Parts: sequence; C-alpha cells; structure tokens
Amino acid sequence: MRKRIGDLTRRDLLKLFGVGVGASLAGQVASPRKVRAAQGSRVTPRGSARNCIVIQNGGAPSPWETFDFKETKWTADDLDIQRVNSEVVLSKTLFPRAHETWAPRASFVRSMRGGALVHFPAQYHQQAGRALNTAIVREVPALGSVVASELDSERRESDTFPTFVSLDLWNIRCAPLGSGMLHPRFAGLDLNTTSVFDAFGGDGPESNSKLAERWEALNRWSEVSNPGGNDRFGPKNEEYQASYDYGIEVLLDPRFKTALNLTDEEKTRYGVDVDGGNTKLGLGMLLARNLLAADAGTRMLWVANGYNGRNGVFDNHSGLYKRGVPASAQAQPIYTSVPRFDLAFSALVEDLLAMPGHEPGKTMLDETLIVVTQEFGRTPEMNSAGGRDHFGPLFTNVFLGGGVQEGRVIGKTDGTGENLIETGWQHREQPMMDHVTSTIYSALGIDYSKVFEDTPSGRVFELQQTAPLGGPAFIPRTEIHELFV
Repeated sequence: MRKRIGDLTRRDLLKLFGVGVGASLAGQVASPRKVRAAQGSRVTPRGSARNCIVIQNGGAPSPWETFDFKETKWTADDLDIQRVNSEVVLSKTLFPRAHETWAPRASFVRSMRGGALVHFPAQYHQQAGRALNTAIVREVPALGSVVASELDSERRESDTFPTFVSLDLWNIRCAPLGSGMLHPRFAGLDLNTTSVFDAFGGDGPESNSKLAERWEALNRWSEVSNPGGNDRFGPKNEEYQASYDYGIEVLLDPRFKTALNLTDEEKTRYGVDVDGGNTKLGLGMLLARNLLAADAGTRMLWVANGYNGRNGVFDNHSGLYKRGVPASAQAQPIYTSVPRFDLAFSALVEDLLAMPGHEPGKTMLDETLIVVTQEFGRTPEMNSAGGRDHFGPLFTNVFLGGGVQEGRVIGKTDGTGENLIETGWQHREQPMMDHVTSTIYSALGIDYSKVFEDTPSGRVFELQQTAPLGGPAFIPRTEIHELFV
C-alpha cells in the first residue's frame, strides 16, 4: 500500500527527494528591541476608532473635477454641479450617489502636499507613511504592518484573520511593502479579487480536508528541504512563510468562506457587474466590509483602486473627458472612473452605517476610520492632449467615520487650484501623507511619537518623521487634529 507523504519519516523523505544541506545565506533583518517616545513629544492617542479602511485611488484623480471642484475654461458643461454644504460642491454626473450617502458625512483636507511626483515613490509614500529612502528601504514596514504590530496585544484566541489585510495591492504600481524590520507575521495578507473567489470559495468540509492534507505534506517537504532554517534561503523566506501560515489559518476558518459569500444583489449595488477592470473595486470594498463583519481579527484594511494595474485608473494625462475608452486601457476617463468609485464607496458607507459596532449604540462606521487617499494632485491647466499632468503642491484627501466630524473642510485653494490660500490647520507647513499616517495611528490608539532604536541600519525609526532624508526640511509631528474637534 502506498504511503501518504504525511506518513513518511524524515529519512524516507530525504531518500525520496535526494535533499542535501546547503550553505546558509545572510541573516534575517532583526526586529528593533528598544522603543521610546520622541524627545519633547507628549502624544495622547485619540483612540476614536477600532478599525481603519484606506482606499487608495491609483493614478491620482484630478481634484478640480472631484474633491476640490473648480469651474474654469476647461471644465465640461455636463457635470451637473450640486452643493453638499457651504464649502463642498460635487458633480452629480460623476458622483451620482455621493450627495445622499457619504459626502454629507465626510471631511476634506484640501491643503495636502505630495511627497513625490512619480507614481512609484508617491505610492510608496502612501503605504509607508514616509518618503522613499533607498538606504533603508528594506527595513521600513508598511503602515498597516505597524498597526498590526501595535495592536497585536489586543488579538483574541478566536482571531485567525491577520490584523492587516489589503485588497489588490498586487495590481498597483507599488506592490505590498511587507513588514520590513518588524516580525514577518505583521506583513499582512494581500487578497486578489480576480482569483480569490474561484480558488477558495468552494463549499463543504471535503475541500478543507484536502487543503489541510496538502498543507501537511508541504510542511513535511519544507522540513527536510530546508534543514538549515530560514537563513538558508535568505531574509524574505520567513515573510513568505508567515504569509502562508496566515493563509492556511484563514482558509480553514469557516468565517472566511462566509466572507466570500456574496449575492448578486450585493455585487450590483457595489457596481461589480459594470466594472471592466482586471480587479474589481466593488469586490474589494465588499470583501473589506465582510472581513470587518466576520470579527475574526482584521482591523486594518487597504483597498487599492488599481483597475488594470500599472499607475492606476486615474492616470489621465490625456482624454480626461473622453468617452468610449476600451476596457483594456490602464486609465479611464472620469465619466467612467469616478462613478465606478462612487457606486462602490456609497454602498460601503451605507452598509457600515447599517452594521452594529462593538460598543452598544455605535455603528460600524462610527468605529471605522475611512481614508480616501490620492498620491498627488493634477495640474490646474489642461495639457494639449486633453489631460492633466502630475501636480505636487495641492490635492485633497477625504476622511469619514471613526470620530471624524462631519462637514469639515481643512485648507483652501484659489479659484484655479494653482495656489494655496490657507493650510487650514495649526501649522504653516502643509499636511502630508506622514500626517495622514499619524492620524490613522492616533485614531486606532497608537502613539505616533514612538521611536524604535537598535534597528538593522543603526538609525532610529520614528513612526512619524520630522526631518526625513530626501524630504522637506521639517514636518510637524502631529495628527490632523482639526478633523476631530
């Protein structure tokens, strides 16, 4: 009778696969062992949210048609501009549902400053919460990994889902950053909405049994093929292993199959049926909702709006107002891309409002900070191809839920969007993604003034830098208080 791999001894496996012992490669990136508060900092984290969802609009939408509307000689005449409040107007054509769902509940930071003018470093800045520094890039964790590490002590025995889960970051110019110098188990799990339902949405205990058996066989094989431990294959191996370990634990939890169980009605509400991209924004937001509803440990979610990959759906250097662009294009004109966002986002906000939170009397939206983030802005003037190019001085991010006051507008731009009139907060410097990151940390109860010492490079690692290499001369260490008070 033929033996299963799980029944073979280690000696049998060695004979079967002819495995030898190889040389060890460089050691792992060590986790920092000393943590202190930054000198002179007195930070009391806000703790106004239990969860956070970041929605990354890949490619950077033009603020002047969307979140900081400006009517100029280039503006199309069919946008149907309607007022949300005294300082906010939105196009009903582009945002057909915003006025009745998320827009009255949102606050806008219109004085944002970009940290880079090229997609990859700008998207890196979004994920890491700091400017790209190639000297230490290997040890810098994603902000979601920092959240997972800081909230690790709050995990329960029943929590099988990773604290940090991203959706479709694989399909954006800057792929998932990983855990850097932190333990690999904080790297998070990036789900691919193109394949996750087909690969793991099967029903019945039989599929789980076969999955468990194959996982056992794989681990037995790893045991004999890697006798020297993770050092044999280099520093990334442990991170891969942590992702696999998380993956199998999640897949064997019946709550994950429940999270993948979506109705046709839900998909229609989130616009999945009209989304032509390789990755579906509506599926990403639906999964984010369901992972929170599962209450299985996930509290930090990142939804990448990548569409067909590369720079992102909003990279409109040409044809901003064009119609009829093929679904295979990397960027879509705003008549397609913005309603696609609005449909999915409106449904998400509606559902979080209807879901009970952990605390009595609170909704899931009350307990979830939502951040809609762009990597930079777009030029106030149209170029000769009917598009807008990269613009770092000004853009807008959107915040709601998680203790954010409704209807706030922080910062003011002039009538063309070219010049900043006021920053709108207590500092003369403009807010940057560094401050958005500190706002997320603070809302989740994390002290953003923490400094990690004894890092692999020997440099201290600040959760929020004040004088980054390659960045501006000074960045105030602060959250964006004005969103909450």
